[in-house]
Amino acid sequence: MNISATTYGQVRVTPYEIVRLQTLEVNKTMNGHARMRMTAVIPEARKDSYVQATTSQTDIKVKITDDDGHEKVFFSGVVLHVKVNVINDVHTLMVDAVSHTYLLDVKLHKRSFQNPNLSYKNLVRKIISPYEGSDVIDFATDGRKIGDFVMQYEETDWQFIKRMASHFYTGVVPDTASGKPKFYFGLPEGQYKGELQASHYIATKRIADYRSAKENKVPGAKDPDYIVYEADSRQWFEVGNEVEFKSKKWIVGEAKTRFIDSLLNHTYSLFPAEGLRYKKSYNTSIIGASIQASVLQVKGDKVRAKLDMDEQQDESTAYFFPYSTIYASENNTGWYCMPEVNDSIRIYFPSKKEEEGIAISSVKRQDPENVPAVPRQVSTASPAAGKGSASGQSGGSPSGSKRNSSGGGGGGGTPSSASRVAPPPVPEDRMGNPDIKTFRTKYGKEIMLAPDKIVISAGGMYITVSDENGIEIVSDQNVSITAGQDVVMSGQTIRIAGEKVELTGKGNTITLEEELKMHGAEIKMN
Repeated sequence: MNISATTYGQVRVTPYEIVRLQTLEVNKTMNGHARMRMTAVIPEARKDSYVQATTSQTDIKVKITDDDGHEKVFFSGVVLHVKVNVINDVHTLMVDAVSHTYLLDVKLHKRSFQNPNLSYKNLVRKIISPYEGSDVIDFATDGRKIGDFVMQYEETDWQFIKRMASHFYTGVVPDTASGKPKFYFGLPEGQYKGELQASHYIATKRIADYRSAKENKVPGAKDPDYIVYEADSRQWFEVGNEVEFKSKKWIVGEAKTRFIDSLLNHTYSLFPAEGLRYKKSYNTSIIGASIQASVLQVKGDKVRAKLDMDEQQDESTAYFFPYSTIYASENNTGWYCMPEVNDSIRIYFPSKKEEEGIAISSVKRQDPENVPAVPRQVSTASPAAGKGSASGQSGGSPSGSKRNSSGGGGGGGTPSSASRVAPPPVPEDRMGNPDIKTFRTKYGKEIMLAPDKIVISAGGMYITVSDENGIEIVSDQNVSITAGQDVVMSGQTIRIAGEKVELTGKGNTITLEEELKMHGAEIKMN
């Protein structure tokens, strides 16, 4: 585009009808939206209509006509603020506008991206897909995959995209001529525009930025790369263009445009390509965040989970979060207790790095009124034949029985129901009493630690260790006691009850049934 010097007459602003343009300022920068401000005298007939007709959907364009009569869009955006000022019947229109990338920077979002095989390019395209006409040209990722857990948390899409660009130590460049949200991901390539002729320039060195880059391990950071030239020129260049200045190649990193002495002047900030590298940025708002989730899969000491803030999550591509157990040490001692599929958990983020998130236990979310009742007491009726109970506690009284002890045999009565201590009912809300600790599986197995007892239960079986009543074992199934060496039973009184009691040892047998039977090679009775 051939432009020697641009005057007011070569600038046109749509959709407004302008009598005379008074001021125009346009600022363009990498990693930021382009912004435009103008004031212009408008026809009296238009006075209030522009304020009424301008909406959030109003597009504005600044067009420049070159010396050959060709018109080109210099700025395209959406109106942020419009005002008409009337003084002595002179109607002045004032407009503030911003590039269409601003549409990506309005709404805060919360969502996760757990598939490590998702490419950065497709991630960005997924982010911008809801915006009509949006597009991105990728100059940074080279097809690289995210490779880890990535989360957008209380960030606008624009903030999140810039943070993803920082993973490559680069930024994003808005397409300021497009009427849609379009941008470059990374510095655009192949943008050499020739020599920049400057009427005035200032040279500076960004020493603080260099120190920050070194401390934050920005790869390739060198002191000479942090020299910046601010050069004034009548030539038109865009952010990301490569120009020649003082016999070296530079990248336009920022452009400020305004009228000076009725001519359009551009002030460019020129950087070495390596000087436009950004340190990796993080979303510090996630520090301490705890996000509700549900378990999809459990493997070892890790879980896959669907975060409640996500609409859906494919189990096969979900990220494995380490699960925080109550206690674990490096020598494999400690407590291993993993949640079940569909259990409610929380994903906790202890630092600014989302990939360091861990899964932890969750507060109870189910209404206690909707929790199904769990059987807490076992019937105290006598066990059926072949099944019984064994009690090693001292004392207690036998129930009435037709049999008495005889011939050295023990009585065959059954303990009374009064001597049998069933576990006390525990409230259905297991969190109702902080003095009672419970550990329960989905299979109905439970350990209860109360101030006065320990109860281990499984359906119709339980073991009670009670301060008041000692130890009791109750089962509606068989009870087997096996020892590799001796089994020792001692107490003031030992009672064994059942439909049949049989003592056997080395071919000798004593049977207590309807009658006492003794079998042996030799029986001695005193």
